[in-house]
Amino acid sequence: MMRSLFSGVSGLKAHQTRMDVIGNNIANVNTTGYKSKIMNFSDMLYQTTQAASGPNEMAGTGGINPRQIGLGVKTAAINTTITQPGATQSTGNPFDLKLTGEAFFVVSDGTNTYYTRDGSFNVDEAGNLCMASTGYIVQGWGVDDNGDIVQGSVSNLNVMSKSTYTAAATTSATVSGIVDAEDTNLETKNGKIMNLQVLDNMGYEYNLQFGILPQKIVSSGTRDILNTENEYALSEKLYKVDISKLEYSYDVNGETRILSSADSPDLLTALDKAVWADVSAGKSAHVPGTKDSVVKITIDDAFLTNNNLDLLKYSALKGKELTVTFSGESGYVKATAAPTYPLGTDLEISKISDDAVALFYDISTTAANGSFECTRKGTMTDVTSIKQNYNDDAGNAITDYIFRDNAGTEIKMPDGSEISGDLYSDIMKVLGLGTPNKIQDVYVTKEAKDTSSIDPGKYTVTLLGMSSDSGPVNIDALLNNGTTSWDLVYNPTSGQFDYVGEAGSETFNLALSSIDAKFSNVSVNMSDTTNSSNEGKSTVAAKADDGRKVGKMTGVSIANDGMITANYSNGMTATLGQICVGTFSNAMGLQNEGDNLYSETANSGQCSTVDIKASGTGYMTTGVLEMSNVDLSQEFTNMITTQRGFQANSRIISTSDTLLEELVNLKR
Repeated sequence: MMRSLFSGVSGLKAHQTRMDVIGNNIANVNTTGYKSKIMNFSDMLYQTTQAASGPNEMAGTGGINPRQIGLGVKTAAINTTITQPGATQSTGNPFDLKLTGEAFFVVSDGTNTYYTRDGSFNVDEAGNLCMASTGYIVQGWGVDDNGDIVQGSVSNLNVMSKSTYTAAATTSATVSGIVDAEDTNLETKNGKIMNLQVLDNMGYEYNLQFGILPQKIVSSGTRDILNTENEYALSEKLYKVDISKLEYSYDVNGETRILSSADSPDLLTALDKAVWADVSAGKSAHVPGTKDSVVKITIDDAFLTNNNLDLLKYSALKGKELTVTFSGESGYVKATAAPTYPLGTDLEISKISDDAVALFYDISTTAANGSFECTRKGTMTDVTSIKQNYNDDAGNAITDYIFRDNAGTEIKMPDGSEISGDLYSDIMKVLGLGTPNKIQDVYVTKEAKDTSSIDPGKYTVTLLGMSSDSGPVNIDALLNNGTTSWDLVYNPTSGQFDYVGEAGSETFNLALSSIDAKFSNVSVNMSDTTNSSNEGKSTVAAKADDGRKVGKMTGVSIANDGMITANYSNGMTATLGQICVGTFSNAMGLQNEGDNLYSETANSGQCSTVDIKASGTGYMTTGVLEMSNVDLSQEFTNMITTQRGFQANSRIISTSDTLLEELVNLKR
């Protein structure tokens, strides 16, 4: 009877334990990665009142089974449902991970290693990938200098270890498009312009400018030139005279006024006469032919009287100091002596550039009587002018001049360069101031002339220049090596690309490293170009195939094999590490440490850190978490059976108590 009491007590204890397990499961119904527990019962020791005996053939009796009375129930095991996955909960957080399979994340608190199915991770201030709940750092494998995963001993994973991606110089480029033989740009000085942007090893951008020109077949020929030869006897002297227009200004109460010719023509005539008299006599500080205001005249009674001007009419100007402004114009005259001012109307004044006059005359630096004397050079007594008329290669009518001195030597600019531009007309004005002789000769000469025609399908690609934001780049090193021009050849029948540089080559090489070590040589591929009709428009364009600027980290992603990859603003990616997982021979033998953590035990076996996909243990999913695998319907069912079991065991105790009470009552 006492045994039944203790059996009931053991039953109450066992069912209470089971209720504790069920309660814990239900409490963790929303715990991330929680694995529910299952409790098993087993019967306890038995009291044997009679041992078993076998049959006795001699006595003719059979065997007897043992007689045993059980002593109750006990907790056999509390197992964790490790292999049963929880449902998936989407979070959108790229650092939230769910494991499929029986593996565990490996985390560390710096001293101890733990294992968890809770994949709710974030990044701490130091850049470590860690548990959001405890801050324990996720373990995995790092990378070597080449960015390859080094699987060995595990360590902390830092996802911010490479916040920037280094720049790289351009090494290759591709040209594509059409070269249209009828494109008028091909006939310009530099041909069809093509630009290529490249980078140096620090990420700075440079623009390379190329010109594509047709190759031509040159044939020899002649050109007829009509020569008209004249001789001029130059005057011994010329004079550079000041032909400035004069302006007179004066102040009235701080306001500057200009003397008007319409109001005071007689006064202006008198003023001009007085000013030019001072210039001729050298009394003024004015330099002829310049703009200045250094001459001043004061109008008084004597000035008005001497010039027969009405004293009353100009009384308002008496005492006024007039400032004279010269326009700065000058001209050249032929005269036997320096002319005086104001210049007479009989003088023929020619506006000629000083450069043209200086070819034939020495111009004095000192003005005499307001004029500069120009003395004829010794070899310029007689000057021959040969006018040449001919048609250029394009059929345009051209007129050129050749000038020779007494000795027949061609007259050139002081620096030895050819006479060109507007000087021709000015030189003819200088010669016109001399005495023209009779036309000496009109004759035709022949000049060697090379004619050219486009060689079909053949072009030349030339590097014209290189520049950056800071200005042009000196490419003399390339020019000196002769590596800035390449032949470009197409099949003249089909227009398909044949070669560039040399036969059999699809690329030409830019030796930019010869300019500076920060550049890499660039191989430019032109095989994707054709020589065909495109309505007179060439579309060839060049594009760099590689090279990059410095990139800033823009995001981090985690693949289903745990590989952590960083994305950068320059389009590059880099592997930062790989999350490892731990597997056990008996995962149910792990010990719960709270905070969704497990630790090794003697019965779980040692952890094997593996690559989740390579080992075939499952895979990871980003942006989701594994929910608790607690099944509420099962738990509530278990709760009912546990409650009934508890009630039944309590009845054992109450019934045994009633029996004991009856036994005690026998004494009455």
